[in-house]
Amino acid sequence: MDMEDKKKEQYRETVTNEPIMVTEEDETLVNSFFSDHQIEVEDNGFSHRVMRNLPKSAWQKNRIWTIVCSILGILLLYYTKGLQTLLGTFFGLWADISTNVAYQQNPLVIYITLIALLMTGGYMAVSSERLK
Repeated sequence: MDMEDKKKEQYRETVTNEPIMVTEEDETLVNSFFSDHQIEVEDNGFSHRVMRNLPKSAWQKNRIWTIVCSILGILLLYYTKGLQTLLGTFFGLWADISTNVAYQQNPLVIYITLIALLMTGGYMAVSSERLK
């Protein structure tokens, strides 16, 4: 395959969204290029200052939009009987888990998992409040 045929093949592959064959040599060249030309941009707290100095109206609009979307989601669940399905699935899953724990697992594993989930949720709540 000469150079002209190779260019035509690459063009055809990019136009038709078919995958282009990448060799290990190509991968090595790309990785070496990006490792040699990596630029470190110093932030010096700029992003944090920008987030803290956003206008209060932006935060208020975000909160209002979150509340409106949450209410619409709950109403959608209610009117499509999705809440009943969701609760039925949750209670069925909980019954299966508790039965499995009683007969096969150490309950300590479940308690540790629940504590980890609660701690993660608490951390996310605290960190989102700090960004204000």
